[in-house]
Amino acid sequence: MLLLVVAALLAAGCSGSDKPVDKAAAEQPPPETTTTTVAPTTTTTTRPPTYPLTGLPAPDAATAARAAVAVKIDNVAEARPQAGIRAADVVYEEFTEGVTRFIAVYHSNDAEVVGPVRSVRPADPVIVTPLGGVLGFSGGSPGAEALARNAPLTVVTEGDTAVMYRRAGRAAPHNLYTSTAGLWSRAPAGVGSPRPFADFLPPGGSFTGPGAMPVSALHLVPADHVVADWSWDASAGAWMRSTDGGRHLTEEGPIAPTTVIVQFTPYQFFVDDYSVIYPEVVGSGEVWVFAAGSLVLGTWSKASADAVTTFTDSKGAPILLPPGQTWVHLVAPGSSVTTG
Repeated sequence: MLLLVVAALLAAGCSGSDKPVDKAAAEQPPPETTTTTVAPTTTTTTRPPTYPLTGLPAPDAATAARAAVAVKIDNVAEARPQAGIRAADVVYEEFTEGVTRFIAVYHSNDAEVVGPVRSVRPADPVIVTPLGGVLGFSGGSPGAEALARNAPLTVVTEGDTAVMYRRAGRAAPHNLYTSTAGLWSRAPAGVGSPRPFADFLPPGGSFTGPGAMPVSALHLVPADHVVADWSWDASAGAWMRSTDGGRHLTEEGPIAPTTVIVQFTPYQFFVDDYSVIYPEVVGSGEVWVFAAGSLVLGTWSKASADAVTTFTDSKGAPILLPPGQTWVHLVAPGSSVTTG
């Protein structure tokens, strides 16, 4: 830093006048000088509360304090258009016997109709446990149901007809539906707000990270009979989903999350039923995070069933996500994933 000091030297000139000096005036004391010290002002800016699963502002304290609820949703052609997905805070997509299914997690928003609801798989309670609350599904194999019932979650199945119902105009098994209000009615007392899903950007923050690169499209094959495409829509600030070559619409509108995460996760055979494979979400591996028309590569890590999955960049720092809905693809390493 260059410090410049400027000194101004003022000299009083001497007069050669013979005029007499007014001694009385000369002996007067100088005028009194008053020094006023103004204390510095400190401004403290406090960020408003945000919802833990989206990072969006949380103006409703009661909503922010409630538990999260999750439900398993079908994703075959006969199940589309699904209902309630746009209201979810986080959606996981996992491979299940040639197709994919969704786990929609709700906290900040409500959905009057959610479904079609389908069966539980072995990884589902491990995915939902760190978020707490309720897990809804239609049923499942004895082994998978046992895992869900032994998890620290409240389980709701189609046997609870006050919460789940068959909807007219749909063929079974793609006609089972529920609502977030019904699921929240089963949340036990004392289960509070979920832990944060991720680290989120502050207002006005930019999505970036080491090696960040612009990306406008993502193409992947998450299952043998499912093709998923995402295109970045800057005007909407969202990734628009197409499935099997057509725009993926729900009953409320297009699937359009703020962030898409591709989590490369090993799949294992379920020991109770070798026709079932499931993602091993405890551990660590490669992750691709797509947001704001950019891609950041990093690592995911989950130490235990109760631990929240973390996402870090190549330097080990948390990847800060833009506030909004996040979509997580759980795909096997080596899966076909291309960007454009």
